[in-house]
Order: sequence, then C-alpha cells, then structure tokens
Amino acid sequence: MTTIIKSVEINAPRDTVRKYYAHPLHTPQWSKSMYLWEPDADWPSEGSSAKMGLKSGGLKAEGVATTIAYDDDTMAHHFRFEPSNLAPMEFWFTFEEKSEGKTTVTQTTEYTIPGSFLGKALDKMFVERQNSRDIEQQLANLKAMAESN
Repeated sequence: MTTIIKSVEINAPRDTVRKYYAHPLHTPQWSKSMYLWEPDADWPSEGSSAKMGLKSGGLKAEGVATTIAYDDDTMAHHFRFEPSNLAPMEFWFTFEEKSEGKTTVTQTTEYTIPGSFLGKALDKMFVERQNSRDIEQQLANLKAMAESN
C-alpha cells in the first residue's frame, strides 16, 4: 500500500476554505486529477456518495466515492473511492485552523497498485511521483481559490 501525505497553509479561515472544498461546483475546479464529478446533494455528509473519475500517474479510474466520516465543524473528511478498474482508494482531508486566520489543509491518500514486485517498482518510479505532484497542485489550486476570496 502506498500512502501520500501533503499539506498546504492557506491564508484564510476554515469557513472561507469550506466554500471551495465542500462545494460541489468548485471541487472539479481545484481538484487537478478529477475529470468526472456528480455528487449527491448532501455531499460530503456521512454516507453520501458521488460518481467520480480520476486520472493520475498514467491511470484513469471511474467509480463511486462514498463518505465514511465527515465532521461539519472541523471539515475533517474521510471517503473511499471504489473505481471499476482499480483497487479501492482512501482519502482523508483535515483542516486545522490557526489563530492567525490561516488554515492548514492536509490530504492523505492511500492506494494499492496491483501486482507483485513489478507493480510496486512501477508505483515507486512513476505512479507515486505523479500522484504526489497532482496532490500538491490541487492543494495549491484550493489555496489560490480560497485566498482570492
């Protein structure tokens, strides 16, 4: 299993970040790897789902994302993406508000590339690097949107 953890500090309070992170229309604007996004009306509440398509690291995956846990006060969000052609992936987002009106957003992503030694080698050489760059870019996009408010 591969785990990628990336963070960004946004010069905006959590409620400003919320307008972009949890808003169904804005998510595809900041999420670099997303090409399909059709969330339930109550997304990201617990148990809600979304039809989702991602492309990253040379792979394209389409399936259903389901919220496992969501805390409306802190915006802590954990969801599972079950694509039709790959193993399930897990995503966690946390939003730590600082006293200076800043918010640190952290994304944790876990996934498994199928295969034995060859699959793991390809993941380390190509897929994990591309996924890391994509996560950094989408966090930078979220930062730019929230700070432009």
